[in-house]
Amino acid sequence: MKGIYRIVSLCEPQNIQKSDGTQLVKQQIILREQGSQYEDAYLVTHLGQEQLRLKEGMCIAASLRFRVNESTFSAGPDKPMETRHYQDATLQEYACLML
Repeated sequence: MKGIYRIVSLCEPQNIQKSDGTQLVKQQIILREQGSQYEDAYLVTHLGQEQLRLKEGMCIAASLRFRVNESTFSAGPDKPMETRHYQDATLQEYACLML
């Protein structure tokens, strides 16, 4: 999904060690679609080689990718199997806008 978003919040970046020995930087961002305060907001994850150079309040044009994960589990030995769906959103591309 492509759109114009305002950065509401940035989490601290985390370094992640991959199995091949390389590192990735994971950072989560809350983006809100441009409009009023009641527009949709998304918690997205960015994985990259370096930390994002973004600040709260900035406007960006971004491409987001959504993926649905299915998890099946049992809450106990006498409970039936239960399936839940989780949605992940990742930041694919972005460009800062001057407004």
